[in-house]
Amino acid sequence: MGETKRMHYVPRTYLKHFSNATVKGPNDILYRIHAVSVPWLDDSQLKLLSITDVCLENDLYALPGQTPEERLFLENMYNELYEKNYDSYYTLLTDESREKISPLERRAIISFVVSMFYRNSSWGNAYNKLMDETYAKVFTLAEEHGNESFFMDDKEISIAGKTLKEFQKENKEKDRPMVALSQAQRIFELIRLRLINDVVTIVKLENTNLEFITGDTPVTFRDSSSKHPMPFDPYNTLSIPLDNKHLLQLRPWGHELDKDVIGRMDATSIIAEGTTIINNYFQAAQAGRFIFGTELGLRMFLKNKDKYK
Repeated sequence: MGETKRMHYVPRTYLKHFSNATVKGPNDILYRIHAVSVPWLDDSQLKLLSITDVCLENDLYALPGQTPEERLFLENMYNELYEKNYDSYYTLLTDESREKISPLERRAIISFVVSMFYRNSSWGNAYNKLMDETYAKVFTLAEEHGNESFFMDDKEISIAGKTLKEFQKENKEKDRPMVALSQAQRIFELIRLRLINDVVTIVKLENTNLEFITGDTPVTFRDSSSKHPMPFDPYNTLSIPLDNKHLLQLRPWGHELDKDVIGRMDATSIIAEGTTIINNYFQAAQAGRFIFGTELGLRMFLKNKDKYK
């Protein structure tokens, strides 16, 4: 088998808990998930897609190297640290009899959420957009003055024989390993900060047909004290739905509560409605290509989309 090229930025082990499973053989299960493209319109846009074919890019985490191990270092690291044991932590978090977690379990749960926060295409896309705009300005300026190069950070960059789109594409590919490594570094830094105070909490929708949806940027962040929270702030609340009924939240309450206790809340009535609306609004607002969920959950969301707008 060749090296992995199709690299998922939302792991399949996460998406399968929103999916329909079809057993095709003893070790062959097909997971398909309902999806709506962004911008979401109505339920005529509803699709049923294999989780193998969504939330991925070719060579997204690939690094320069002489061996497969070197080139796939980040891909293998994400699998080893954050994906391999996810099912066991999902079971732990959705088991209402579990009231406490060990320090190792708490670290693994916080690490997974933080990795999902930074491990998506939105950060790279934002960087690429900024650089495309920067390159467009300096490229155009160089052409207007008849120059075949320009200086950036004291380095001369040639544009001879290239169109703007060719130049942007070339530099996007050149910057990709740097962007991937930068994301990994931010993950490690934010994990370290959030381990200080985070309390693991679970909100369960109870006695209601309401459902959580998710998306290709599944971790949302909020700071109740600020209208414009900074993503890296360790005092934000990070939220990610685990399935259509369970919402995992990391809350910076460690100075007030025991960090080895799982905070559990059964949400009913107006609390359930408010929690669902907040999660589903943020999921839809920050999705890059798709929102996901059960067929019922997405149809309900689309039916009530005017509430969100």
